[in-house]
Amino acid sequence: MKFASWYDKNYKKVLIFSAVLILTSIIYLIMFSVETGSIIYRDVSLTGGVTYTIETNYPISDLNQKLSEEYQDFSTQSISDGSGNQVQIIITVQEDDSEKIEEFLEEILKFELTEDNSSVEYTSSSMSEDFFRQLIISIILAFFWMGVVVFLIFAKGHKMKIIVIFINILLAIYLGNFFLSINSIASFLILGLFTLILVYIYIKNSVHSIVIILSVFSNTALTLSVINLLGIKISTAGIVAFLMLIGYSVDSNILLTTRTLNKKETINKEIFGALKTGLTMSATTIIAILTALIVVMNFASVLNQIFTILLIGLGFDLFNTWVTNASILKWHSEKTK
Repeated sequence: MKFASWYDKNYKKVLIFSAVLILTSIIYLIMFSVETGSIIYRDVSLTGGVTYTIETNYPISDLNQKLSEEYQDFSTQSISDGSGNQVQIIITVQEDDSEKIEEFLEEILKFELTEDNSSVEYTSSSMSEDFFRQLIISIILAFFWMGVVVFLIFAKGHKMKIIVIFINILLAIYLGNFFLSINSIASFLILGLFTLILVYIYIKNSVHSIVIILSVFSNTALTLSVINLLGIKISTAGIVAFLMLIGYSVDSNILLTTRTLNKKETINKEIFGALKTGLTMSATTIIAILTALIVVMNFASVLNQIFTILLIGLGFDLFNTWVTNASILKWHSEKTK
């Protein structure tokens, strides 16, 4: 009862903190993109280069020190067995640095690299750039069509639903055939125009839909910011993790929105009732992912990145769903009562 009373008096103030947090994240991502030319740090699978996986127990700290004397842009990772002993090292360098890296590694490690003790993976920069573009388009499309599904669930009126589907079909055609094929500024302006039209329709016809979409967008933007601050280089697996995060983010938000839209009790009781169910769902998922991350931490870098991104994203999902989204829905319910 005390918490409910405090919440009634301060839920609007909580939204100020949420707004500042997401605005700070957006500003940071814009500045990061201007400075680096990309919204994320990309690994060799998305930039092009060469990756060596070598069976050795050579200390990775010593290897990093020697590599830094010759190369500016590289990454290394050690793979350990179940007892914690290092069994492999993964070294990645850019495509421009790939010519002499093998000789340099043999000089450091004091043995010849063969098919028995190492493997090499080459990725061209042009192929990686094209693949990265396709992945970004897939994320944008997934986000917009997630918004369509939410709008179809919560909005009223068949006419507006048909219009929204038609606009998103046009958007899909544009993204698939023309996005970034013309001037990049013009491409993003056109994408922004599509976004503004859809946001206007969502706000005018279904506040509940735009709240869910805003929450998913906040989860993605905040997770991206933390990943960049940690200096994690995103691979193709990381992009897939963000696609998964969009799906995870929708579940609890739809639960909360459905309970508050079809409320049989007071808005507070419906929010707190949904909170119990939602926290149980999220806690189960987080525990499962955390357990999997601990198990594979020393074995598979691809799974490490997927689970890390999902854990960070689900943490922000708890905040955005049960603080930001719940407060907006309560505000809307009080306003329209």
